[in-house]
Amino acid sequence: MIERLLGISARMVDAARAGDWDAVVQLESERSPLITGLSLSDPAALTTFKALLVHTEEVRALARQQRERLGDALGEHKQRHRALTAYLQTAND
Repeated sequence: MIERLLGISARMVDAARAGDWDAVVQLESERSPLITGLSLSDPAALTTFKALLVHTEEVRALARQQRERLGDALGEHKQRHRALTAYLQTAND
């Protein structure tokens, strides 16, 4: 189970790096119940949790970068829209 969990988590990171956010969401839905099922009495649990934390932090960082890019693109779109609206109003006057 640990190998499967770490494999899914690594695939999540790969998907985030590729910008495939739909895959990230789908993989997280597979990963989450496996995390819940981890036994804390398992000697490998601490190492597994540390690896999962590293993966999760990388996915979060990539998501933040994507959100910033989308915010910038939205801002540029709004600016173009305002300019086009002003141009059209001037042309109609």
